[in-house]
Amino acid sequence: MTNFVFNPVVNAPPPDITSAALGTGPAGLFAQADVGKPVKLGTANNYLLCAAGDEIAGFVFSLEAATVNNGFSFGAVQKNKRFVAKIDAAQLGTLVVGGLVAAGTQAILGTAQTEPVVQGLTPVATTVHKWQIIRIISGTGVAGDLILIERV
Repeated sequence: MTNFVFNPVVNAPPPDITSAALGTGPAGLFAQADVGKPVKLGTANNYLLCAAGDEIAGFVFSLEAATVNNGFSFGAVQKNKRFVAKIDAAQLGTLVVGGLVAAGTQAILGTAQTEPVVQGLTPVATTVHKWQIIRIISGTGVAGDLILIERV
């Protein structure tokens, strides 16, 4: 009998990808190495790299060579669908299918990482951007394991 598992590819409906200013301006430019990292909404019509514990608004989908708004990086952010993520090394305890996640500790701006890093999120009334674990890909849901998350 064939086994079925959730995977990152979901065809319908299309993903919600939006053009965006990225970073903090000339002193905080994104690089191609930042594609795939989680971002949060900034206050200058932009998205910023998430810090540990931040809710995830989306993931950097692509980056262009041009800048906008007097020096901000320009690219695209994917705000839904599924992503393979790695559980933060600082995560205490075990994450489970159905649990929510926030951003973990990302590599610094301009430094590549294999997968976005996430940590467990305790749901609170102010949670706006919810990403749920739908599959444990490797391991048992502890630090360093790979998981599949989906926007809910």
